Amino acid sequence: MSRLDADVIVVGAGPAGAATAAHLACAGCDVLLLDRATFPREKACAEYLSPGVVEQLDDLGVLDAVAERGGQWLRGMRVGTARGEIHLDFAASDPPRRGLGIPRLVLDQILVEHAVAAGARMWERTRVRGVVVEDGRVVGVAVSATGSHGGDAVLRARFVVGTDGVHSTIARSLGLTRPVRWPRRLGLVARYAGATRLDGTGHMRVGPDLYCGLAPVGDGVVNVGLVGPLGRKPPGEPTSAYFERCLAEVPGVSEALEGAQRVTPVRGVGPLASRVRRVAGPGYLLVGDAAGFLDPFTGEGIFRALRGAALAADALVSALARGDTVATGYADARRAAFRDKAALCLLIQGFLGARPLLDYALARIAERPDIEARLTGVLGDFAPARPALHPGFLWALLKP
Repeated sequence: MSRLDADVIVVGAGPAGAATAAHLACAGCDVLLLDRATFPREKACAEYLSPGVVEQLDDLGVLDAVAERGGQWLRGMRVGTARGEIHLDFAASDPPRRGLGIPRLVLDQILVEHAVAAGARMWERTRVRGVVVEDGRVVGVAVSATGSHGGDAVLRARFVVGTDGVHSTIARSLGLTRPVRWPRRLGLVARYAGATRLDGTGHMRVGPDLYCGLAPVGDGVVNVGLVGPLGRKPPGEPTSAYFERCLAEVPGVSEALEGAQRVTPVRGVGPLASRVRRVAGPGYLLVGDAAGFLDPFTGEGIFRALRGAALAADALVSALARGDTVATGYADARRAAFRDKAALCLLIQGFLGARPLLDYALARIAERPDIEARLTGVLGDFAPARPALHPGFLWALLKP
C-alpha cells in the first residue's frame, strides 16, 4: 500500500464517529476524523438520551463534562395516546437511573473535543466524495476540503469507518444500501422555550398517524420532535406551518407546550429508515446510523452509536495488531448486541400501526407494575430485550 495518512479514517463526527475516534486514539491508533461541517453545529435529533446512553457517556469518560455544560436530567419517560399512558420510571429502578435531554450542539462538541484530546486529528469542512478501492479492498477516501486542508485529495488508511449517518456516503459508494419499503417516515424537530408544564420527564405522545417526542433540554427549553408518514406533508405547505398544524393533532402536545414559543427553525430528515447489506468488509466498517436505522420512537439511536463505536474500536484494534484487512468479529458482536432490541423495535412498529392494539396494550401495562418495570429497563437501554420477546411476557402484557 502507498503512504498512509492514518491507521483509520473515520468519516462523520457525530456521536458514533467521535466515540470511535476517541476509543481508537486511546488505544494508540493514528486516527483522522473527517466531517463536512464546522463544529459546534446543530443536528436534527430528538436530543433525548436514555439511561443506557448516560452509562455509555460515563464509560467514555465524558459524563462530567456533559453534566457541567447543560442539559436536563430526566426521571423517566411518559408514553401515551388520547386513551391513556404509561410511565417508564427510571428513578424507581434498582439502582436508580436517569436519562438526559441535551442539545446535540453541546453533546457532539464535547465528544469531538474528547476525541481530539485523546489524540485524534480532526478535519472539518471536508466532504467525502467516495471510497477508494484497490484489489477489492477499501484503502482510503476521496475528499474535497474547504478548510485549512483545502482542495481535492485522496486520503489513505488501513481502515475506513463510515459513521456518516442514515444517508451514508460510505455505504452508498460501496453499494451497500438496501431499499426500505416500511416504515417510510419524515422527522421534524424544533426547540421551544417557556415550556413550564413538563415535570422533569420526557414525553412520547402518539396520534392517529403521527407521534411526537418532548425532551426537556434545560433552562425551560424543550426539544419537540415530530414523526409522520413521508408523503403526508402537502407539497405547497411551508414546513413550519405543517409542523405546527401536526403538533395540534397529537393528543396532549398543545397542553404540554402551552405558553411556549418556538425559538429555532424547524429542521427535518427523511426518509428515516435505512438498511445495509453488510456492516463490515475488507478495509471498512459502518457504525451508528450508517449501519442501519429503523425509527426513532424508542430513542436508541445514540445508544447504538456509542455502543457500536466501542465494538468497532475493539475489532479494529485487534485487526490492526494482527495486520488483517478485515475487522473480524465486528458484525457478529454488533448483531449480538442489537438483535433483540431491533426485534422489539419492529414489534413496537406494529403496535404503532394498529392504534386500537396500542391503546389496549398501554391500558394493560398501566395495570401491571411488574410489566411496566421490565419495559422501563428495556426501553431505557439498561436491561436486556430478549425477555420482552418471550411469548410468556407478551401474554402477561396482553392478557385481559
